[in-house]
Amino acid sequence: MSTPLPPVRIVTPRGRLVALAVICLVIAVLGVIVYLVNPQEPLNIILGAAAVGVFGIGGGFSLVGQFRRSTLLAADEDGIRIEGRVSVPWSAVERIGTTQTAVGIRLRDPKAVADAAPGIYPLEDLKARRAATGWDLTFDERLLGRPPREAAAALRARQPS
Repeated sequence: MSTPLPPVRIVTPRGRLVALAVICLVIAVLGVIVYLVNPQEPLNIILGAAAVGVFGIGGGFSLVGQFRRSTLLAADEDGIRIEGRVSVPWSAVERIGTTQTAVGIRLRDPKAVADAAPGIYPLEDLKARRAATGWDLTFDERLLGRPPREAAAALRARQPS
């Protein structure tokens, strides 16, 4: 009896998101300070509200969404899930490999993924990417948080033989 392998999760490094959160917080605080310096001045009210609204509230919502989607790829016995939104069954995966700077996934039928996520992966884009790189889906090293060879090996280890 063999032990099932744990799912593979490739998470985008979150350091940039933390830095962006700090920048948004600083600008929102500066907006509050601008307002407090002279709350009767219409320009201060507008600038303060804009800074808090755009960077404090808008930036906060955006960062929460990006943090949730930071799991780039997850692989288990059923297949690969991309950004938690698109499932690709192993039967649709032809090959997993690397370029110098990315992991590539070649699909048996790109149309299946395009039909499952037309707004995210249009068929024309998948065909163009395959013509340019030989892969239908590519994920850059900066998003992987590890060398492409290592990420590809982890994905291939989950792929049924």
